[in-house]
Amino acid sequence: RWRRFRSNTYQTYQTYQTYPTNSYSNHGSASDQEACQAEAEYMAANGIAGHVWTNIGGFEGFGVGTSPTCATCTPSYGMTLTGDAAVQGAGGLWYRVRSWR
Repeated sequence: RWRRFRSNTYQTYQTYQTYPTNSYSNHGSASDQEACQAEAEYMAANGIAGHVWTNIGGFEGFGVGTSPTCATCTPSYGMTLTGDAAVQGAGGLWYRVRSWR
């Protein structure tokens, strides 16, 4: 589902996509690893190169590339890696999600 919103800064309309929730979308009692895996699977299944749910842990990075170790964003200060999952999509690209606390 697509929604439009007005950006106050530029007085223009931008579009963003909203995604359905699932059992991991609010991360509830799931571990960070389980949440990373669920998000990577969803991204790969739907060909989405972007964050789809709420942030996992204190910092979340995602990446899309030709390798399961494709680059993701990383925190700028010392945090501990708590989840790292990569899933290959139908087109052969890898979708990777990592989280830190």
